[in-house]
Amino acid sequence: MSLRVLDLFSGIGAYALGLERAGMRIAAFCEIEKYPRRVLRRHWPNVPIYDDVRTLDAATLRRDGIAVDVVCGGWPCQDLSPAGTGAGLDGARSGLWVEIARILGDVRPRWAVLENSSNLLGINGGADFGRVLGDMAALGFDVEWHCLPAAAFDAPHIRDRL
Repeated sequence: MSLRVLDLFSGIGAYALGLERAGMRIAAFCEIEKYPRRVLRRHWPNVPIYDDVRTLDAATLRRDGIAVDVVCGGWPCQDLSPAGTGAGLDGARSGLWVEIARILGDVRPRWAVLENSSNLLGINGGADFGRVLGDMAALGFDVEWHCLPAAAFDAPHIRDRL
């Protein structure tokens, strides 16, 4: 049986495509923007799409008959990125980290695959990354992380991702 994935902050499904190619099955998406939801619907017509990470919870997934083994997501980086506001996890957009942590605690998947700007490692003196690690530990996850440059995947730029 393949692992079932809940894809948060789905965009147009790049993570979903990669995870499917790795043998996983997408159980549901969550994406707030209309255009990406239309793209998701076109490519995954039978996969449920929820529209707001702030209202998605385990009860909703259970009601809809959705069980997940993996939660994946790359939450907004505008407050973390070197080109962003510098507000860190206290920013309005990057602060949506709390919703990932809430969903992980509510859904209790076996695995989580998360991505963001590598600047998360050092913003606010590293306190924000410490907060992510602390939240994950409190939820019972053992965390490993790596920085991968886009150039490692043949992109013509560095753009490290964590």
